[in-house]
Amino acid sequence: MSVYILIITSIVLLLMFFYIIFLSAKKELHYVTIALTLELLIWSISVLVGHFFQENANIFAFMDNFTYIGAAFVPPTLVLLALAYRKQFAGFRKENYLLLLIPVLTILIIFTNDYHHLFYTSYSFQTGYILGPYFYIYAVYSYGCLLFSMIMLSYSAIKASGIMSAQALLILLASIIPTCANIGYTFGFPAFSVYSTPIAFTITLVLYLISMFRFDFLKVVPIATQTVINRISDCFVLLDEDLHLVDYNRAFSNRFLAKVQVQKGLKLSEVFHSVALSDEQQESIFNNIDSAFTEGEVRTEDLAVKGETTYYYSVEYTPLLEKGQQSAVVILFRDVTQHVLDLQILQENQAVLLERERLASLGQMIGGIAHNLKSPILSVSGGIDQLRYLVEEYQSSIGDEEVTEGDHHEIARDMNGWLAKMKVQVSYMSDIITTVKGQAAQFNEKDRYPFTIKDVLKRSQILMQHSLIANNCILESEVTIDPLKMIYGDINSLVQILDNIIENAIQSYDGRGGSIRIVVEQVGKDARFSIVDFGEGIAPAVQKLLFKEMTTTKGKHGTGLGLYMSYSTVKGLFRGNMWFESTPARGTTFFVQIPLATE
Repeated sequence: MSVYILIITSIVLLLMFFYIIFLSAKKELHYVTIALTLELLIWSISVLVGHFFQENANIFAFMDNFTYIGAAFVPPTLVLLALAYRKQFAGFRKENYLLLLIPVLTILIIFTNDYHHLFYTSYSFQTGYILGPYFYIYAVYSYGCLLFSMIMLSYSAIKASGIMSAQALLILLASIIPTCANIGYTFGFPAFSVYSTPIAFTITLVLYLISMFRFDFLKVVPIATQTVINRISDCFVLLDEDLHLVDYNRAFSNRFLAKVQVQKGLKLSEVFHSVALSDEQQESIFNNIDSAFTEGEVRTEDLAVKGETTYYYSVEYTPLLEKGQQSAVVILFRDVTQHVLDLQILQENQAVLLERERLASLGQMIGGIAHNLKSPILSVSGGIDQLRYLVEEYQSSIGDEEVTEGDHHEIARDMNGWLAKMKVQVSYMSDIITTVKGQAAQFNEKDRYPFTIKDVLKRSQILMQHSLIANNCILESEVTIDPLKMIYGDINSLVQILDNIIENAIQSYDGRGGSIRIVVEQVGKDARFSIVDFGEGIAPAVQKLLFKEMTTTKGKHGTGLGLYMSYSTVKGLFRGNMWFESTPARGTTFFVQIPLATE
């Protein structure tokens, strides 16, 4: 009966050997299993051949020795299997070869036993063996390897999935069977024969394979790694090439598997049934996984999962290579919810600061406009009074014989003179209103159209006139470029930028008054505006922060948005550049360089 069981065992081993050999994506742990299967196959076949040649003492003795080629290597191979299962074995290291020292030495001693009798002191086909001293070294080593491997495998399975899990129970059972068979055969217990040990080990291997392919024995993340990833607050999931869940951490389970029965081997599409993801989001995830597999490169995307609470994730897809092939992909859902919320608050606060800056600029501009309109309004009002006086004088002269024709012409000339003066003032008022309309009516509008350098300087001069006079400052212009050269963009934004720099130049004199120069020149295909003052300059500590942060030297009277936004507008809207040079106590020059419009 035992012979037939051993024949079946050999056939099973042979089938398992070829099945694992022909797997498309093998890992290092598969190769250890292949080695174990081959060793058990050699052991079983050797015992079978020895059984069928019992009458031939030489062949029987040779096959009995030959069984140790399998039997001697099985215990250390089981140790390698246990190490691979626990530590994510990635190939032999130098110290692993030491495990093979005793098996190799055992084979040499067995086949040369006639010369030294270290393994068997004597051997008789009728009376059996008398064991030599080396046999006990071999036995202690083999049982030590078996005990170590069984304990480590059982501990790892229990640690990974719990003592009552199917995987843990299978491995515990697989560990007990060969141990009992070896002890029974060694001590000569009834019903245990030379066939018992290879049959027992084959059963063990079958149980391991069931655990391997049914419960992902070879896909479990090591215990140490599992402990680490469970403590990660971000969601971690490991998928195989068929998009089954190989492993995941507690964060992923709590966040994504709350409404799904938690188990490894679940397809990713089944997980999505419990998560509030749109069809487009699911399609994007599958596309990124596919790209990570096919291209072998890390992919990233942003994902918003809406439910009772909306979570925002930065998702990273990392393919894992095994022997040059993509065998798995790690998906890390990095929780950026708090970052997104903080960013929203920051944007809201920035919008408030921008609005304050806009209102402050409008208030300053309206104050200047009111002052600028005062003089022309007074002039027009005076002209109207003079015209009324001349009209009354003309009416009283009608029918007066003393009023000559020349007197009538003189009155007409005076009236025309006052009309001409009023026309100049009205034209000036029209320019102011046009400028104000451009700056105030659509303050945030970013229309792009061509305008001349002359238009920019004219509007800037009008808007800054009041502030210059109020602070005893003089604005001098030096234009070496053709003032009719065109710039493409939003004239209102550029005027606002120049006015902001001129206002800073005025404030650098701290009310003492001074000279400010604006130089406009052509540099290659660009127009360069240089605003020069000879005020206090900018402290070195502040210089490092300008354009990078919302920094101000005006204390509570400034927001720091002026230059910060000016720099962003020059770079983003005009595709230009903005920089400065400053020496404390000597003055500052700001440069704004913008491409000229092409014909």
